[in-house]
Amino acid sequence: MDEIRCAIQLRAVEGVNRLVGVLLPYDTEARDRREVFERGSLSWPADGVTLRRQHDRQAPIMQVLPVVEDNEVRIDQPFPETQAGREAALEIRQGLFKGLSVEFRVTAQSIVGGVRRISAALLVGAGLVDEPSYASATVEARERALRDREWERWQRETVL
Repeated sequence: MDEIRCAIQLRAVEGVNRLVGVLLPYDTEARDRREVFERGSLSWPADGVTLRRQHDRQAPIMQVLPVVEDNEVRIDQPFPETQAGREAALEIRQGLFKGLSVEFRVTAQSIVGGVRRISAALLVGAGLVDEPSYASATVEARERALRDREWERWQRETVL
């Protein structure tokens, strides 16, 4: 499973705290590795995915339903009036959480000119995290075995 981290905002609209952020920018190369998600490559279940505190399966906050806007996958929805929702909003306000990390499984990809091009991936979860990679989004951590297999394959195919 892979992860992407990106910046978030907390907005109060008519007294309700909203989580606003970019989950994934399309057609943008990650800063720390040669990887691009092609436009429309990310899909998710119709009811969205669970947002958790630092990806902790024991610390769910809310269900989020992404939307695509301006070549980005985004969320903009209110926090629930629950203990977890109130705590998450407070932790964002205090600066503890500065980003979102999105978990996904790649189902179709290729390597073109040394760049991993993801053409299909399933969003399987998200987490509030303390350190985003950059304002729009970037790949920060991933399943090491998959990365190593792809890197080895790329080297075999491109090295003379």
